Amino acid sequence: MNDWQEVVLDEVSSKIGDGLHGTPTYDDQGLYSFINGNNLLNGRIVIKPETKKISESEYLKIMKPLNESTILISINGTIGNVAKYYGEPCALGKSACYINLDTTRVQRDFFYYECLSENFQSHLENVATGTTIPNVPLKGIRAYKFNLPSLPEQKAIASVLSSLDD
Repeated sequence: MNDWQEVVLDEVSSKIGDGLHGTPTYDDQGLYSFINGNNLLNGRIVIKPETKKISESEYLKIMKPLNESTILISINGTIGNVAKYYGEPCALGKSACYINLDTTRVQRDFFYYECLSENFQSHLENVATGTTIPNVPLKGIRAYKFNLPSLPEQKAIASVLSSLDD
């Protein structure tokens, strides 16, 4: 661990944001799911029967720049659920935060496991505000500090953890 570098999440991400603050126009025939933090389970986006749908035109108004480097985290109400984005047709509500990683510095699978760590989860609890409904401000996410090994080491660590999950 001697060559691991302490980094701040904001320095190793290209974009950190959250979803729509407000309510989109729902459309039962819509092709896009409007997801929140409670749709992020066990590393995946889970579309539940009660998950609302929106049309493509509504999606285009509120879409966020999600891609293969994106990690999603629940930041309002239920905090700390984590998922990797796999191109699902969805739009984010305000309780879902997206982190687009700088993949020249951080491997997504490695950071996914970092998000599940006690260190990250307790950071979320510590920066959360609100007594009735906890809310993690984006500045709190951006300020998260963690130790980052080299990319080959990140891949190796993520590979071991991933095989343990399987």
